[in-house]
Amino acid sequence: MADLVKPGVVAAILSDEQPENPVFQVLGTKIIESSATERVRLNVSDGEYSLATTMLATQLNHLVKEKKIDKYAIIKLTKYQVSVLQQSRHILVCLEIEILKTGDEVGQRIGDPVSSTNFVKGSSRPKPSFNGTANKTNGNSTSAYDSPKPTGKMPFAKGTTPNTPGGTPMRVMPIASLTPYQNKWTIKARVTQKGSVREWKNAKGEGKLFSFTVLDESGDIRVTCFKEEVDKFYDMLETGKAYYISNATLKPANKQYNNTTHDYEMTLRRETIINPCEDSEVGDLPKVIYNFVPVSKLSNHISQIVDVIGVVKFADEPVSIMIKSQNRETKRRNLHLVDKSGAEVQMTLWGDEAEKFDTEGSPVVACKGVRVSDFGGCSISTISSTTMMKNPDIPEAFELKQWFESGGCNQETTSVTTTGGGGAYTTNWKTLEDIKEENMGMGDKPDYVTCKCIVTYCKKENVLYKACATERCNKKVIDLQNGSFRCEKCNKESPDFKYRMILNMNISDETDNIWVTCFQEQGEIILGSKADEIGALMEENEAQFEELLKKPNFTSYFFKIRVKMERYNDEERLRSTVVEISPIAHEDFSRKLIADIEKLSSQ
Repeated sequence: MADLVKPGVVAAILSDEQPENPVFQVLGTKIIESSATERVRLNVSDGEYSLATTMLATQLNHLVKEKKIDKYAIIKLTKYQVSVLQQSRHILVCLEIEILKTGDEVGQRIGDPVSSTNFVKGSSRPKPSFNGTANKTNGNSTSAYDSPKPTGKMPFAKGTTPNTPGGTPMRVMPIASLTPYQNKWTIKARVTQKGSVREWKNAKGEGKLFSFTVLDESGDIRVTCFKEEVDKFYDMLETGKAYYISNATLKPANKQYNNTTHDYEMTLRRETIINPCEDSEVGDLPKVIYNFVPVSKLSNHISQIVDVIGVVKFADEPVSIMIKSQNRETKRRNLHLVDKSGAEVQMTLWGDEAEKFDTEGSPVVACKGVRVSDFGGCSISTISSTTMMKNPDIPEAFELKQWFESGGCNQETTSVTTTGGGGAYTTNWKTLEDIKEENMGMGDKPDYVTCKCIVTYCKKENVLYKACATERCNKKVIDLQNGSFRCEKCNKESPDFKYRMILNMNISDETDNIWVTCFQEQGEIILGSKADEIGALMEENEAQFEELLKKPNFTSYFFKIRVKMERYNDEERLRSTVVEISPIAHEDFSRKLIADIEKLSSQ
């Protein structure tokens, strides 16, 4: 075993040389956890010196977890990068590894290595030859490390590194080794995601920003631009293209909005330089790295940004909803994803993506950067920075598709999302009596409950109002009695308007009854007609209009209700608003009842 590991390799790396395919023995491994990312540090040895500042690229972490790389194992680095921090501290990042011997096969430490902190540059040391055996001249071992220069492809070819404005070559470093304590660095990376420009406003001022993610073989990092840098770089940067980036600021990553593998995130500044990579310089930069979380484990990542892959088991139809904070209407669509963990989750798409996404053929979707929320127990949603690929060319997608088509599609799954009846036995079930007895809605935040109720009465008064016909404006218009309608918000008159719905109805269960309010989407579900169709009936045939309002009576639904005490005209009253309606899922509700019975029996 000892002939596989030769002294002099660590010393060569510390002397800024790049030996080809260096071989090391692993003396120890350590998993470093930070926020939502795990990094693995190795302590490696060449028999003479040990190098404890060795990191695995995140895509190789599984080799340690699966114990393929363990103590005393012998490994060959077929691809690696070295970066030098302040005080000449060298970081070795392992990008591709060949395992020559496992720890069990070796069983002991090779040589008597000392820490690389004892190494003095230029000191005498043994020199391995190109093929790993000792060089000899006239039968005598030489002391200088003058082995032939490697002929393999280096991480970055000479002459391709950009220069500073003063003409000094910049040091190209792997993303994984970046820290705020360095300066004069450059990364070469591919843009894997680019968000849209957003405006912001707070007490400190206002402006605009956008974020993007870049990736190299060692990992990825999130980058943000503000104000002038938005105008400078937004049009220049293209998803999928590679760039050199230098002179940016690093700060700790906020993992609530950042799911990259890096502990830091980058902010561009006035001095930042970005240069496109020529095609010949791109090399083997990867296109994307995923860190998939199994669907069954998503509930452990509430309020985090994660990567998810799953098969679209079925999809709801797109619906229009009103975003009150922005006073605009948009499309929403729920997909139901399953994976080999036997779990199912609801994923929400928004806007154009909700309308255009084709679910034909149960595609596999790989999502980079979706938000996990506790809505409906546990659900996921795309955000502005999410990258979603359908049937991607990656091993995980092929494996998942094969599982689904070979029987996975018929397996029973447990939904981690309770919205829409799926997994109903785990949701926040309450009776109408519970709402009153438990004083729900009295706190600073609203309470959300799910009830199984029947509709007993739909109030016909003020069920519709005439709203501005302008897209994304739902302000009530003033009828000028001359064939025109005026919108005070848009400050214009128009001969057109659209109907908007506010349906007040009484619902009841076996314990009590309450009045609830349904807005446009939920009202249309209850009445089974669009607001404009209902408005036409109201104007042209009052009898049919009244019959339509009676049609839902004594029909059962699952209601998700928002309960909050509100003040109106100096009077406090409990307001109950229906936020979601779904038909009765008898199988799931039966499970809920059985669980209730078992709980009571155990008590």
